Amino acid sequence: MSLITNKDVENLPSDHSGQVGNVKPVDRIDPMQSQEFSNLVKNKDDNKLTAAADDGEITPEELQRQIRENLFKNGFNRALDKAREIAKELRQG
Repeated sequence: MSLITNKDVENLPSDHSGQVGNVKPVDRIDPMQSQEFSNLVKNKDDNKLTAAADDGEITPEELQRQIRENLFKNGFNRALDKAREIAKELRQG
């Protein structure tokens, strides 16, 4: 990291507090343990979604589906109303 100052470099205090110390190497990861861990994490997330649904809460996926569905319905209904107005104007005019 470079510091921009008007002081001489030799007089600056050395601060190594943000540096990472020696890191020990990690043991090899067994593929079966990795898969088991992934399954546990996935099951935990699935259990949260199921618990939320059981409590009467809406899951984020369900909320997103409902929003998409309502946006489509609203847009479609507006388009139909506009088409009816245009058809009415064409008949009258």
